[in-house]
Amino acid sequence: MVQKNNKLSKKAIAAVVIAAATAVAVIALLITNIFIPVKYLSSYTVLNNKGAKDGVMRVGFLDVGFGDCTVVELPDGKNMLIDGGNGRTVNTSRILKYLNRRNIDTVDYLVCSSVNPEHCGGLAEIIRYKKIKTVYAPYCLNKYITDEYREFIDEADKCGAEIKIAEYGAGESLSGYDCFFRFLSPSVHTNPLGEYADLNGNPTAETKSLSSAVIWLEYSGVSFLLTGDANGEALSRICRSYNMAGADYPVNLESCTVLKLAAHGGKTSGCAEIIGLAKPGYAVLSVGENGFGYPAVQTLSVVTGGVENFYRTDEYGTVIAEINKDGLTVCGDKR
Repeated sequence: MVQKNNKLSKKAIAAVVIAAATAVAVIALLITNIFIPVKYLSSYTVLNNKGAKDGVMRVGFLDVGFGDCTVVELPDGKNMLIDGGNGRTVNTSRILKYLNRRNIDTVDYLVCSSVNPEHCGGLAEIIRYKKIKTVYAPYCLNKYITDEYREFIDEADKCGAEIKIAEYGAGESLSGYDCFFRFLSPSVHTNPLGEYADLNGNPTAETKSLSSAVIWLEYSGVSFLLTGDANGEALSRICRSYNMAGADYPVNLESCTVLKLAAHGGKTSGCAEIIGLAKPGYAVLSVGENGFGYPAVQTLSVVTGGVENFYRTDEYGTVIAEINKDGLTVCGDKR
């Protein structure tokens, strides 16, 4: 009888220990969830946190499936986040993990290039868990134009960041560095015939893409043309404006080094005209599984025929371009 009581006592102790451990784990998860949602926990348990060195610029085209997200580590230590993917938890988690690996807790410039979900879908979550200093957003008078855009705008308004309009001529220049970024499209929001007038007057799929931000980023003679979700007409307008303005245009499009292809390689991306003008040495396409047949065969034909180096995120994973004292290097995670 004594031996049996001892066994029961050990079982009781084991049960208490298990119950206590479970309680501690639950409490720990609850406490953690106040600061970091459990669904993103793996994004915060990363090693080798290190950003780009002083004087080095790193541009990461993240593999976020059928969506867009570009992280720019600027040579002065600041950074820029362009778009936030489509909002699926797995893709937002990838973005947060990338930012944490690069030791980015504060986003200096957050850009929403488009009201379309695959560009702004994850931005609200990123704003919740990162400090944001400046936001560049579309001039869209109807924040309910898409659910994802509404969530982004609501969080942007609450976060205390300075909010600027993503429009022609806006941008930043880095003091002490030969580095800047400029918006080339849409035209200024006060233009009654501009892209934002079309978006606010008739918010169709076409006007949403027409009003997507197109950004020029340049450092030490290496330049990136980031075309967001712009459609063929938007890119054609940029080419026409450049040809008409000549030396008065704010950048030299013909010196483009890396072209970020528009609209996930859709057949309306207008890449033939922009590639013919810019003649980039590299092209990057952000694309994943989708029901639209992207990238279109026509687009792939133009890119492979006109650009020597072509990287797709669905094939190479996250594509990273780095500019340092030795020049430009481009590689993919899966290469």
